[in-house]
Order: sequence, then C-alpha cells, then structure tokens
Amino acid sequence: MANATADYGFVPYKSYLGEIRHIECSVAAGYGTAMGVGDPVSLDGSGFSARPTVRVAPADTSTIMVFGVVVGFRASSPDSLTTQYSLASTADIALVVPTLPGTIFRVNSDSASQNDIGMRADHIVATPDTLTGKSGYTLDINTTTAVSATSNAWLIIGFDQRPDVEYSTTLATDTDDVDVLVTCVESSWANGNGVG
Repeated sequence: MANATADYGFVPYKSYLGEIRHIECSVAAGYGTAMGVGDPVSLDGSGFSARPTVRVAPADTSTIMVFGVVVGFRASSPDSLTTQYSLASTADIALVVPTLPGTIFRVNSDSASQNDIGMRADHIVATPDTLTGKSGYTLDINTTTAVSATSNAWLIIGFDQRPDVEYSTTLATDTDDVDVLVTCVESSWANGNGVG
C-alpha cells in the first residue's frame, strides 16, 4: 500500500527536553496571509502586542529563522469559538510550539530515501485547508544539502516508524509521500532572532 498524499504541515512528535508546551503568539490584523495548524512560523517583528507576533515562514529560510510551529488558535471572542485557522488580515492568537533544540517534528515529504537521513531540507509553502484548518506545508526533499551546509531549516533524522508508513529499504530509492522526523536547525531559539 502506498503512502497517502497528505500534506499536513509539521506536528510536534517528541522532545528530549521534557514535556512539549506551546506559547501564545499574536497574528497581526494587517498580516495578509492565512495561517493553519502545522504551519512553521517566524517572528514578525511588528511589536503588535505583549506576545511575540508571528507570520508563516517563507520557503527560503536562509535569512529568516523558524520560531515555532502552530498547534492551534485561541478563541479571541464568543464569535471565534470554532476557529480552525487564522484568516488573512485577521487578528488572532496562535498557539505555537517553539522549535527548541531537542524538539522533533513529523512532516510529510514529497519523497525521501534513507540516504536523506542526516541531510537538511527546506519546506514547501502552501495555504491551509479552509475546511480542516490543517497546514498544506510539506518537506522539500529536492532542496536537501549536507548537514554542514548553512541553509535549509530542517534536519532529517529518520522516518516515522508506523505500520502505515512505507519506505524503501534500498538506501538511494525514494519513496513518495513518506512521513519523516525532523528537527529545526534554522531556529530563532538556537541561531538568534530572524525578523521578517
């Protein structure tokens, strides 16, 4: 059975630092891009509120660090109790898991082989699903570089070991839509604040 084509963004998987926790971040009313659950975000740097203000991370993270991954949204009024994602140009409160060192995320990749483990890759930007609120982001294996490179935000550390995840045991053979485990190496928490 082939892996499902299901781009859902980044999901917190495990932390070697203890319990995975989120922090509240602001999404500015003037920010014109929708944001979904699973989207990696960068600091916006707008000084919008007392909380960090975030925006979706761009495809090229060579100059902008990843601050965290959205895991939900807090209702800001009785009219937003069922908020699934942040609409464009709407003030919201995003719940964000920081990309701290030692935090592992699961993400669907366009394709990957065992040779990609230990390599760095960037993400592919996509808008969230307006029905479920899930991110459309995926990992771009076509951007892989050596771990010593100074670009690409995510370090591939393995495949998600689940019965429904299939991958080739031949080192150089790519498997489409395989779920991989990654950690962020272009993180605001490790490399300084990247302001968009």
